[in-house]
Amino acid sequence: MRVQFPQTVFAFSAVTVCVLVYLFYAQNAQLANGVLSVEKNIFNQSAHPGDIKSDVHQLSFAPMMISSKRNTSFDYRAEMKELNDVRVPMDDPRLVQIIRDYYIDPPSLEPYNLENPESLEYSKGQAPFVDSRLNYIEGGFFVEAGALNGERGSNTLFFEKVRKWNGLLVEADPESYAILKSKHRKAFSINACLSIQNYSSVVTFNKGFNFGRIYDNKEAMNWVKRIGKNLPVNTIQVQCFPLYSILLALGQTNVDFFSLDVEGDELHVLQTIPFDKVNIKMMTVEFAHIIGGGRALMSFVKSKGYDSLLKVQRLDGGVNDIIFRRKGLSH
Repeated sequence: MRVQFPQTVFAFSAVTVCVLVYLFYAQNAQLANGVLSVEKNIFNQSAHPGDIKSDVHQLSFAPMMISSKRNTSFDYRAEMKELNDVRVPMDDPRLVQIIRDYYIDPPSLEPYNLENPESLEYSKGQAPFVDSRLNYIEGGFFVEAGALNGERGSNTLFFEKVRKWNGLLVEADPESYAILKSKHRKAFSINACLSIQNYSSVVTFNKGFNFGRIYDNKEAMNWVKRIGKNLPVNTIQVQCFPLYSILLALGQTNVDFFSLDVEGDELHVLQTIPFDKVNIKMMTVEFAHIIGGGRALMSFVKSKGYDSLLKVQRLDGGVNDIIFRRKGLSH
C-alpha cells in the first residue's frame, strides 16, 4: 500500500487519526519521505506480531540522573522569591541551581503503576507519527508540558516505555502532579508551569484538570469565560520557570521531541525559547486556544527554522495539534 502525502500541512478527521495514524503500529506501518508503506516487525525485526508485547516489556534502561545538593536547612523559597522579584536572566546560575536542587524530581525507580499497563501507545496519534519521522530512534530525550496525570493522552509514555527515552514531565496542577508521580514514570518531573516571559515568576493558575492554565492576564480570563460554566474559577499560586532554565538545570539542551499543551499559552512559551541555544528536533503543539490559532503558531515556528508536517484534529475537539520538524532534519 502506498499513499502519497502532500508536502504542506494537512488535517486528518477523527476517523483518520484513530484508524490510519494509530495503526502505524497495529499494522506495522512505516512512514518515510512522505510515503506510507507497510512493513512488518517495527519493534523487533526478528519477532512476529505475537511477540511484540513480550519483547517490548523486556526493554529496560537506567533512567538518567543528575547531581543535586538539597540542603533541608536552606530557605530556598525565600531565595526563589528574590530571584523572581529581580527577574534574573534565564541562565542565571543561581536560578539554574535552585531548580536542580529543589524543584526537579528524579525519575522513579519503582515499577510502573499504570491504569493500562499493557498499552504501548497512549497518545491520540501524535507519538506514532513522530516516532516514524525520527526513524524509531532509541535513547532520545523528550519534554512534555501539560503532562496531566502522566498516562491519559500522554504523548511521551510510548517513547519512555518502548524506545527507552529519558525525559521531563511538566505539570502545574498539584493534584494532577500527585497522580502523575504515583504512575512511577521513568522521567524527571517538575510541579511548575512554563513561563510565558523570559524570567521566572509566581503566577495565578486556574485549576481545571486538562483545562488548567495560567490565569493572571486578561487574555486568560476571557478564555475561561468562553469555556463556560463547566470550568469554574479555582485558582492557586504556582511557580513558573522558563523552559530554557529547566533544561539548563538538567544539563540537557538537546530535545528530540517537545509536546506542548498548556491551553492557550503555547505561543507565549515558544517565544521564550532561545532556539539558537536549544536544539529541538520535533514538536507537537496544541493550537486551538492560541490567539491567532494555527496560522499564528505556524508563522512563528517557521521563522525559527521548522517545517509544519501534520495537523492532527478530532471532530470532538479532543485533539488540535500541529506537528513540526526542524528544517534539514533527515531520518
